Amino acid sequence: MKKLVLTLFFPIILISSELEYKGNIGFMTEYSSTDAKDKRDSALALRLDVELKQEFGDVELFAKFKSIFDKDDKNRRYFDFNDLYLRYNFEDSDILLGRSSHFWGALEFYNFTDVFNTRDLLDDPFDFNLKLGSWNVAYTTYLENSEISLIVKLHEERQKMQDIESINNFLPLPYSDDLITSEDKNRPTVFLKYSGSGEKMQVDYSLIYQNGYDQQRYLSVEGGKLRQNAYIVNKFMGFATFVFEDTIYKTELTYALSDEVKVSDYLEFGVGLEHTLYSFWQKRDLGLLLEYYRYDEKDDGKVDFNKFFENDLTFGFRLSMNDLSSSEVLGGMAVDMKSSEKILFVKYDTRVYEKYKLALSYQRLDAKQRELDRVKLEFGYYF
Repeated sequence: MKKLVLTLFFPIILISSELEYKGNIGFMTEYSSTDAKDKRDSALALRLDVELKQEFGDVELFAKFKSIFDKDDKNRRYFDFNDLYLRYNFEDSDILLGRSSHFWGALEFYNFTDVFNTRDLLDDPFDFNLKLGSWNVAYTTYLENSEISLIVKLHEERQKMQDIESINNFLPLPYSDDLITSEDKNRPTVFLKYSGSGEKMQVDYSLIYQNGYDQQRYLSVEGGKLRQNAYIVNKFMGFATFVFEDTIYKTELTYALSDEVKVSDYLEFGVGLEHTLYSFWQKRDLGLLLEYYRYDEKDDGKVDFNKFFENDLTFGFRLSMNDLSSSEVLGGMAVDMKSSEKILFVKYDTRVYEKYKLALSYQRLDAKQRELDRVKLEFGYYF
């Protein structure tokens, strides 16, 4: 399908004189002080991200691609389209065909309901916002204060990983991205989504039903290598935000039923709030975040997913400088209430001379199976 869409897409893009585009090119480097056997303690890579958009009347063509060249990791030398789709806009609806990404959720640090796309572990396994685009057909109709979407995801994306010597590869054995599925690999996954907002109250909400492959997967050893297993679920989800004065209240909930013999039915929910102190220090704004995450499954001896955010309390802050450089600091700490495992993180973003962007982040993982201290620097030119 990718070759077909590319064949149709690029001749139109090349002859267009009204092409909209934006992107960035730069480098990213990271260093870890963790003493891990047979692991590199640093990484350096060049990166290119580009978005292209063209409209012909009611037809919109969109492409978003990235290219990474890692100095040491051959697995991270690639070019890929995360989004590559055609959208036809009717008067009160639209239809989309191609590869696209969606964000679903309300909470800040982790989203149980953000299940449409598979996470991009090859780029950065600790950045939950990085995703692999999914091939799908979607129809959306727009009502006065709501919308209804029917989305058919055509197949499951395989998750590639950084090589075994990377500090970001946390698996104990060699890994194969050849996905094992409980049914046909091309078996579609169907989503029905309803989203609405209040007319008088500042509330936004979404309800989602899913039938098909779960985003959560489990590992098995096949031929001396670890491989992912995908299985079918019926999943019911919802998320909402409610704004009252200077506070945003957030919640997410999922309930999954599965016939997979190795996987239990499970429940996930999260609640949180973000209170903003406007101009708390001169013109700067400070957002205070508090979130709680819970994952429960039947204790029946089936696969233990050993998940992060299984019973976690997260404290965080967002400091907005409100300066010409759009500088912001986001940080927090997640603590597992049962095992005392911790994740500590802080990230600083700013613009330099309008066209350049600098990001500096620190992350510490203190878990039973592994520890990680990581500093990451990103610098890019935006066009």
